[in-house]
Amino acid sequence: MSFGPHLPPSAGRPRVLALDQAAAAALPPEAEISRDPAAGPFDAVAGYASPAELERWLACLRPGGRLILIDPQPAADEPAYGAALEAAGFIHCLAETLAAGGRLYRGERPPAAGSTLERLHAVSGAAAEHLPFLFLLIQQTPNKPAWRREPGDRLRWQAASVLDPAGGGPALLTFSALVKAVAFLQPAVLAGFLTGVNKVGKVPAAAAAGWPWPRVLNPAFADWRGAARGPWLDVDPAAALAGDE
Repeated sequence: MSFGPHLPPSAGRPRVLALDQAAAAALPPEAEISRDPAAGPFDAVAGYASPAELERWLACLRPGGRLILIDPQPAADEPAYGAALEAAGFIHCLAETLAAGGRLYRGERPPAAGSTLERLHAVSGAAAEHLPFLFLLIQQTPNKPAWRREPGDRLRWQAASVLDPAGGGPALLTFSALVKAVAFLQPAVLAGFLTGVNKVGKVPAAAAAGWPWPRVLNPAFADWRGAARGPWLDVDPAAALAGDE
């Protein structure tokens, strides 16, 4: 069992409070591990804890930080454990059965009041109304330049998103300039927050206005280190400006 895939995005080395030695051994080498709760706040708290301790570990996390718990011998009243996460104030809670036995539980500390994450809906459309076009972080398949594509190739564009903490749905990452898109993408890739982007697409803002998702405009990655990645969103490459499809 490795805690690595469950750690939240971080702009640097993730700071993790290990609740026991087994948890410390299951953390990836890039994690900065502590056994001292007073050294927080932490990006993550990992290990085993009883339901009665959840509020204590919530207080040790930074806003957007993640609690990752392993219950090696789940009891018959296991659903009550998951409910305890929500009762303690965690959001985005989940549980999964481990191949080696036991259960993994996960929850996140809510973002700070007034943070960029909580203002997603406020920037969903109005801030982009005056822009002629928007730049998107795109995963294009097939990953070929226009001059190498075959007549039978079906071009697909999927745009990067984050999850809106207010409703849990995806919000599209958009940028007013290529340099702003690259300024977000580079640290996001280095931090392991975003992988798979192979193109920055340019679309008319008027075309994007009809899409069903809220949008966040010109995010700085430093403000989004606690965000949850959303799904890839299908956008029509035919909407791109000529020369950018």
